[in-house]
Amino acid sequence: MSRKVDPLEAIRLDVPFAAEPPTLVDDSVGLSRIIRRASGSYRMDVTLLDASDGRLLRDGIVVAHRVIDGLGEWYLSAPGWQPDLPAEQVEPVGANGDLPESFARLLQPFRRGVPFGPIAALGCERGEWALRADNGAIVADVRDEKVTVRRSGITTARYREITIRPTQYCSPAHLQFLLTVGLSVNATPVDEFPTVQQRLGAPATGLGNFPTPSEPGRRASLEEFVSAVFARHLDGLVRADLHRRATGSDDLAEINGRLGVLGRDLRGLATVLEPSWREATEELLAGVPYATAAEVEAPTAAVIDRLVGAARAPRLGDVAADPAAEQLLARAVRAASILGERCGALRPGHPDDAWLAALSTAEQLGMIAHVAAPLLPKKARRHVAELTELVADLRGCSEIPGRPDLTGVDPEEAYLLGVEAERARRRVLHRRRAFLKAWPGRVAAQGNLLEKLKGKSRG
Repeated sequence: MSRKVDPLEAIRLDVPFAAEPPTLVDDSVGLSRIIRRASGSYRMDVTLLDASDGRLLRDGIVVAHRVIDGLGEWYLSAPGWQPDLPAEQVEPVGANGDLPESFARLLQPFRRGVPFGPIAALGCERGEWALRADNGAIVADVRDEKVTVRRSGITTARYREITIRPTQYCSPAHLQFLLTVGLSVNATPVDEFPTVQQRLGAPATGLGNFPTPSEPGRRASLEEFVSAVFARHLDGLVRADLHRRATGSDDLAEINGRLGVLGRDLRGLATVLEPSWREATEELLAGVPYATAAEVEAPTAAVIDRLVGAARAPRLGDVAADPAAEQLLARAVRAASILGERCGALRPGHPDDAWLAALSTAEQLGMIAHVAAPLLPKKARRHVAELTELVADLRGCSEIPGRPDLTGVDPEEAYLLGVEAERARRRVLHRRRAFLKAWPGRVAAQGNLLEKLKGKSRG
């Protein structure tokens, strides 16, 4: 059966392991010679390294120790994580034989401290040839690879892959002949060969640890929505950490920023997340912002590890299957109602605790609004910025400065400190009066929003 092929597209043949090599020379079609390329023909023994759960392979990362003609080298391939991980990179084996430090540093966000060792051995016999026409032109380059896979000392798979790469001198007749010859040895033409993960099988073929971030949609369940939130944080955090490692930068601004935003969203989801999981994760963020790379290493790895699980199966309890909009918007409405009661009862001279309680409620409402913004009606999203302004205003009103410590201070300096303290107190009282004066207008502006949110939360 004929098959149309692109004149310069590689022909890939999945060939039975024990099949005889196809005969690629035929004078009748002008293919007179096939010449073995010694530089591309060799025996290669490969040891694949990973954690026992195959986490690197599942994330599209291949780490291997290869021996070619008695010479060892380290190999790293991660095309899906470019540019911070290489599509392919080879490093010589050092004096101690250990994984190169450059590789180990880049792989840390993926290993996250788990034991790392051999999981499979591949024996590869590779042959390369140049197929020449009668006039001496190279018509195609041919590679034949026979691979034996062993795990725990047992042969688990054998496969053979032949790749024929036509050159500009390859005619349509040549192409059809090469394909026909391949089929004559029971080869199966394929667009792409199976990946090493597919050749190995489980656990290398399992789900990756880093799901692609996606928008969950307004009708998403709480589990779908929270999974999407955590997947977005996980992807951003691991890429920021990976970029820091790849560039050798000491600038922690991006990673501190991402950890900080994660902390905000954890607090915004506080009422739906399983408390012990959330509290343990928040404890890891207690040091944000970190000052040095040494400080940020351990907590970042631990946070990534926790998000790996949460992005697939967040801890939500009985409400996981409920609509996210219903759960989060109902909580926003309740927080807004509490905020209204607390702010409505405030007076300029009330104790700081009363103002701090209002600030705490406003912050919680703001964090719920930020994390739930994708679920809000478009007209309501502008109110998230207004909540940010409200929090800033309350923060400026929350605490009246106490009396200055005058121990050991001379009278003139004590006087100046007292004057400044009084000015600071008056500034806070002025801000409080301004806040309370503006509050009725803010309540009116938020009224329609709350009614809309109540309607949305009921579905």
